[in-house]
Amino acid sequence: MKQIIILFVLLLVILEATASEASPGQHTLHNTNGGKKYGGAIHLNENEEPRSFDPAQISEKGNIDIAENIYDRLLEYDENLNVRPSLAKSMPEISPDGLIYTFHLRTDVYFHDDPCFPGSIGRKFTARDVLYCWTRSCDPRTRTLAMPYFEIIQGAQEYYADPILHSEGVKGIQTPDDSTFVVTLTTPFSPFIDYCATVGFICPREAIERYGDDFIHHAVGTGPFKLVDYEAGNYCLLLRNQHYWGKDPEDNQLPYLDSVRFTFVQDSRIEMLEFKAGRLDHKYRIPSGSFENVFDKSNRLKDEYRQYQIGRVAANSTQFYGFNCEMPGVSNVHLRRAISLAIDRKKIVADILGEQASGPGDYGLVPPSMLPNRAINGMNFNPAKARKELGIAKKELNGKIPEIKLCVNQGGGRNQQVAQAVISMVKDCLGIDIQIEIRSWPDLTELIDAGKAPFFRLGWISDYPNPQSFLALIYGNNIPSSGPSSMNLVRYRNSVFDRLYEEALRETNRSKALNLWAQCDRVAVEDAAMVILYYDEDFHLLQPWVMDFPINSQNDNAMKHVWFSQ
Repeated sequence: MKQIIILFVLLLVILEATASEASPGQHTLHNTNGGKKYGGAIHLNENEEPRSFDPAQISEKGNIDIAENIYDRLLEYDENLNVRPSLAKSMPEISPDGLIYTFHLRTDVYFHDDPCFPGSIGRKFTARDVLYCWTRSCDPRTRTLAMPYFEIIQGAQEYYADPILHSEGVKGIQTPDDSTFVVTLTTPFSPFIDYCATVGFICPREAIERYGDDFIHHAVGTGPFKLVDYEAGNYCLLLRNQHYWGKDPEDNQLPYLDSVRFTFVQDSRIEMLEFKAGRLDHKYRIPSGSFENVFDKSNRLKDEYRQYQIGRVAANSTQFYGFNCEMPGVSNVHLRRAISLAIDRKKIVADILGEQASGPGDYGLVPPSMLPNRAINGMNFNPAKARKELGIAKKELNGKIPEIKLCVNQGGGRNQQVAQAVISMVKDCLGIDIQIEIRSWPDLTELIDAGKAPFFRLGWISDYPNPQSFLALIYGNNIPSSGPSSMNLVRYRNSVFDRLYEEALRETNRSKALNLWAQCDRVAVEDAAMVILYYDEDFHLLQPWVMDFPINSQNDNAMKHVWFSQ
């Protein structure tokens, strides 16, 4: 009888939330301590559908945006992308050798109420739940996509290779008691703290075992919202977890919103129309064809859009051209420097991008949003220096500059426009003819991975806000001995860079590690393995009633601090 009553109440809540979906922002709101308000149903859109809500299989951005509202991790990022405790009640204790991380866990956390538990009442979270979820992320039988983040843990690779032989589990993860979780790494690895705030969503064994392949409709976590309805191709509805452990500085229980509803419209233009009609509360990125209709030449909202809030933030994203440093001709560092110095990046940002970038590529591979205030001078436009470098290159190449082909993907036309501008600049400054080859995205990536593209266009968005997520692209040990390369696509080697990179990995002091990452980037800039073109900027539009929406360089979409003003 108790289960029937619980299900009936849940159904009424779902119906109430669904009935109000046609008029976003029109809800009864209740004051909190400090002036914020409870209530409201926020409507968001993701351009891709979730593939799974199984924590071991979550990898795509759209998947993570929903999942991080259902689940918690041991650590999380604050609004400024600083790592802070979540299910861990404090930052981990790290052994002097940088190998052992000891997490002391919260003891006031409960899983969502769900029929997978006796009486449908969510049970208490313990260290055994972390052990279970992290072990599953190392188990090939789960079709794990999270293993790359866990392979640094002692025994993880052995377990992944043969979980039956190593049935005792992953050697490097232990639970001394219900509130302590200990991780032992194979080698010191400073980004591990970021890993703990990026992956490792926690769910209960009971839900995985009860729902199996249907878990995507029954995801259970400890997060601020709980999944109540998911219809593939249509929407995903989350309701407020009234027993959430999190509180704000005024001791108000989080979250503030009653519900979060995600739709999956893939066409950005239709998404824009939905936002203007008031059926979406947030629009991420402005379609290229609409940008001039929304913003004036100073990137201020035009009259039609001034009712909305605008958010602009430098993204953790870099656009660049890469040289294959192993191929004849472009393996010459002076030729690479000459081409890079001949490109006026500021002109590209102003004339072609219409200032839709956080800035020209005047620094290194790591965007300034992630590694600010460092003394790195990029390969800025310098025709005289470019011609000097070309003269040195000609001597080393016996007076003959090789034919160079620039491979780019279609990208809606902007990629070709940038490429044509680069080719023209290099021709005008150096007299070098560069040919352009347009390929589909799958063809281009296959060509690059195979090491058959001498000069190519790529962009990189960080998986987590740590410079290592960029600099791994040029770490020498990430070049395979044979076959395709999935990481160091420019096939760049420099012993000084590699030494600094490895030292940064071992450095557990975050400030010292950032200094080492900056030194790495400085070395790579001088070798010009890449032409850093520009750094991306993200634009967000918000309805006027949406408050404290997370707008940061990682585009994190946790909704637990968002509230409606009206």
